[in-house]
Amino acid sequence: MKTSSQHWILASAIALLVGACATVPPGPPPDVVRLQNDLDRMHSDPRIASNGGAELANADAAVDMLARNERTLDRRQYQQGVYIADKLVGIAEASALARYSEQRGMQLGAERERLLAQTAVTETRTTTIVTEAPPPRTVVTTVAPPPRVVHTETGELMPRARAELMTMQDQMPGVESRLDARGLVIRLGDFMFEPGRAELTPTAEQSLDSVARVLRADGDAGIAIEAYGDDGMALRRANAVRDYLDARGVDSTRVSARTIGYAPRNTIADNDRRVDIVIRSDYR
Repeated sequence: MKTSSQHWILASAIALLVGACATVPPGPPPDVVRLQNDLDRMHSDPRIASNGGAELANADAAVDMLARNERTLDRRQYQQGVYIADKLVGIAEASALARYSEQRGMQLGAERERLLAQTAVTETRTTTIVTEAPPPRTVVTTVAPPPRVVHTETGELMPRARAELMTMQDQMPGVESRLDARGLVIRLGDFMFEPGRAELTPTAEQSLDSVARVLRADGDAGIAIEAYGDDGMALRRANAVRDYLDARGVDSTRVSARTIGYAPRNTIADNDRRVDIVIRSDYR
């Protein structure tokens, strides 16, 4: 009798244990775990955390939304969500590290300028010329400090216009931008517009507010808006960006807007429908 009772207790315990295991919700999918681990690593890296700006916030929001909704999404929606979140995480890391490198280069360049100026002052020499008549007089010859230059982190000389564009870039934290042969390029990806429309999202308006503030302070900068696409949508988006900047004090006569067809693949945003705002490198 005692043995039968023990068997019954053991069977009941096993049944309860199995039932409890069946009610434990499964963990997040491996893709979500990987994305969350990538974000944890980026937030713990001071170079990325302090320079991530809007791009890092967008990546956080995308991964959080995917983690909360992955059970309600069908396979296609889930895979698309993983793809978009993956891209936003990559953009955030690349943008933050690029800003960190450029800021570090500016700091080193400023330190080099300071040392050059200090050396020039130290080397200032005084030459005294004595004549018999009239009475002796002193002629002071001052060695002028070297002209202002800017150097990159590797010591390479940088044109003044590029240095000024880098300064403008530093005044727009959180805005996705890069320097290339055209000048300072502010990039608005397809996700910065309402899906299939020309209306700006709140994230895009936040970025454009920073751009407008910098452009109002520099009235000499020439601006070109380049929209990618081969249909009317591209031009409507370019005009929407120009109108938004104009409404915030950037004279539209300074801004040219055009469409240039589809962009090549493997760009930073990997998106053919982006809009670039180019502050041209040939101004001044």
